[in-house]
Amino acid sequence: MLLIPPAAKDGPRKPQSRDTALYAGPAEGLKAVRNDFLYWTRRLTDTSFELSLALIGANWAAFGSVQKILTNGWARASLGLVIVSLALSLFGAKVMGELHRRRINYATGNSKRWEEEAAAALGRTDPWPFTKGIERLGRCLREAKTWLPLLAGALFLVALFIA
Repeated sequence: MLLIPPAAKDGPRKPQSRDTALYAGPAEGLKAVRNDFLYWTRRLTDTSFELSLALIGANWAAFGSVQKILTNGWARASLGLVIVSLALSLFGAKVMGELHRRRINYATGNSKRWEEEAAAALGRTDPWPFTKGIERLGRCLREAKTWLPLLAGALFLVALFIA
């Protein structure tokens, strides 16, 4: 039996018009991607925090006391990573807030310069209106929020099954 793809069977496909496209244009598509990025990074922050709290509770429930947690190196490492993760998240939020405040002051300090930079950023890979530093820090914080709680969870499981 010969399978013929629908395009070959029905003839060449006509290009989709903007009326039938999912997004009206590239700007609308970019806004959709940006909104999803913001949604998923917000979910990453929330889930990371929730897992961190769950690991604190799980260590407490499994070992019953601070003394027992402190005598188990795996449990101690698990809680240590949770604390590092929460501290990095808090510190990162503070630094990000300050970097964004600086960008606001920069933009309002010279609106002509801000408009020129916006025009120069069109059509090229540029973090504008953000900075490369903001972009790098954001990526580092996302990595920390992902991997530190996961590693802490793995250490808790080792502590649970070795203890």
